[in-house]
Amino acid sequence: MNPMLKMASRFLRFTLMLVASFVISFLVAAVGMLYLQDHLGLMAAIPPRTLLLSMGMMLIVLFVAVYGWLVGKPLIYFIRWINRLSKGNYTEPGEHYRIKHYRKKHDHKEHDKEHDDLTEKPVYRYPFVLYKELLEQMSRLTEQLYKSEAERLNLEAKKQEWIASISHDLKTPLSYIEGYAHMLTAAEYHWSDEEKLDFSRQIRSKTAEMKQLIQELNQTSRWQVQQERGETDSLQEAKKRTPGAASSVNFPMNLQQDNIVDFVRDTVIDIANHPMAEHTLFTFTASEPVHMMEFDSKLFGRAVQNVLMNAAIHNPPGTQVTCDLGFRENSCLLVVEDDGVGIDEQALKRALYHSGKGIAIARAFIEAHSGHMNIVKSDGGGTRVEITLPMLDCVVELM
Repeated sequence: MNPMLKMASRFLRFTLMLVASFVISFLVAAVGMLYLQDHLGLMAAIPPRTLLLSMGMMLIVLFVAVYGWLVGKPLIYFIRWINRLSKGNYTEPGEHYRIKHYRKKHDHKEHDKEHDDLTEKPVYRYPFVLYKELLEQMSRLTEQLYKSEAERLNLEAKKQEWIASISHDLKTPLSYIEGYAHMLTAAEYHWSDEEKLDFSRQIRSKTAEMKQLIQELNQTSRWQVQQERGETDSLQEAKKRTPGAASSVNFPMNLQQDNIVDFVRDTVIDIANHPMAEHTLFTFTASEPVHMMEFDSKLFGRAVQNVLMNAAIHNPPGTQVTCDLGFRENSCLLVVEDDGVGIDEQALKRALYHSGKGIAIARAFIEAHSGHMNIVKSDGGGTRVEITLPMLDCVVELM
C-alpha cells in the first residue's frame, strides 16, 4: 500500500476510535449524572437537558483539545525539523522515537541468557506514530542531505588543497624567470650571446611549466576525487577542519615507468641551477645507475623540488645538501640531508599540516604514491628528509 494511503488509513482509524471513546464517555457520564440526580438528589436544581448539554460541551472542548494536541504536536515538530534543515543542521532530532532493546533468543535451551544477543530497534512515540511514514521519509531526506553536505565540504577541501599545491609550485618556475630576467637586465654584467640564449631557453622552459600548472589549476573544477563514498569524512570532521589545514587528498595520478635515477639526478641539477640556490652545494649519489619503476613524474618531481628548495632557501649560504637514492627489495629510498640550521619541531608541525607549505605539499604527493615521508634532525644538526616509495612493478637494468 502507498505510504500516504497507510497514513491516511491510520488517521481515519485513530479519529473513529477517539470519537467512539468520547461518545462512550458521554453516555457513561450522562447515565451516572442522571442516576445521581434521581436517586441521591445531587444537582436536582439543574434541569437534565441543561446538565447533559453542559457535559456535552465540556467533552467536545476536551475532544478538540486532545485531538488538536495529537495531530498538531507532530506538525510543529516537522516545522522545527524543516527549519533545522534550512539552517544547515542535517542531524536528525531524536524526540519522535526511543530505542528499544530486544534480546535475541537462541534455539538451544541450555544457552546462557546473559550471552543472548541484544538488538536495538527504534520505536515511535505517541503521537508521532500517526505520522510514521512521513517521519521515515524525513529521516531519509535528512540522511541524504547530511551525506551530500559532507561530500560537498570534503570535495571543496580537496579542491582547495589541490589549488594550494599548484599555487605554491608556481613560485618555483616564477623565481627562475625572475632570476634569469634580472641577470639579463643587470647593467654590471656583460653576457655573451650564447649565455643570453641559454637564459632565454631557461625562461621559455619555465614559462611552459607555468602554463602547464595553470592548465591543471583550470581543470580543478572538473577534477573528480578518486575516493569511494564510503570513505568520505563525516560532516562534523569536515566542518571542524580549519581553513588551510592539510587533508588526505587523492590526487589524479598518471603513473608511467621511467628511470628514477636519471629523473632524480636531473631534478637535483635543475634545482642546483636555480638562482635562489646558487650558494648551496648539491651532491647526488645512487646505488644503481639505472632503475626502472612506475611513478608520476609531475607529482614526484614537484615533491622532490619542494624538499630541495626548502633546503636551499631556509639555510645559510654554503650549506651542503646530499641526495642519496637507494633501493631495497620492495621499496625505493631517497634521503635528502643538509648540514644547515635544522628545523624547529613546532615549525615542522605547522609546515606538515598546512596546505600552503611546500613540505605539506611534498608529503601529500608522496602519500599519493602510497609512499611515506619522514623528517628528522640529522646528525650534523641539519635536516634529514627520508622519502620511501613502494615498488609495485619495476624492472632493474644494469649498464
